[in-house]
Amino acid sequence: IVETEYYDVPLSHALQDYIFKLCEERDIEPALVIAIIERESKYEASTVGDSGDSLGLMQIQPKWHSERMTRLGAKDLLNPFDNVLVGIDILDELLDSGNSLEWALMAYNGGNAYAYRLINEGVISEYATTVINTSITLIK
Repeated sequence: IVETEYYDVPLSHALQDYIFKLCEERDIEPALVIAIIERESKYEASTVGDSGDSLGLMQIQPKWHSERMTRLGAKDLLNPFDNVLVGIDILDELLDSGNSLEWALMAYNGGNAYAYRLINEGVISEYATTVINTSITLIK
């Protein structure tokens, strides 16, 4: 029997199990998702940001992702399970774009045009750097 190793973060084991399952299906390092959650919401599922536009753990904006939510059956972005399902799906799409990890994280944070602009300027955002460094710390 293999014992699951959970991250020492304020997320339930049930939610971490769900994140691990979704990440395994999409070949994403779970520490990356945990690091995004830390940076976006400090692990608070009820977080509302960007003047009410961004919701939940991974700060999803329904105005940009309503079709994705419908496709995935995610109805409530303040529900942590629905939120990580949508957030991981967004991240998976960005990581599969053929661009760098840094680009994917900057696109997650500010959109594709923002990420391309920074990459073309030779800049990696503080957001991307923080998420990557946090994920490396979590893996250790």
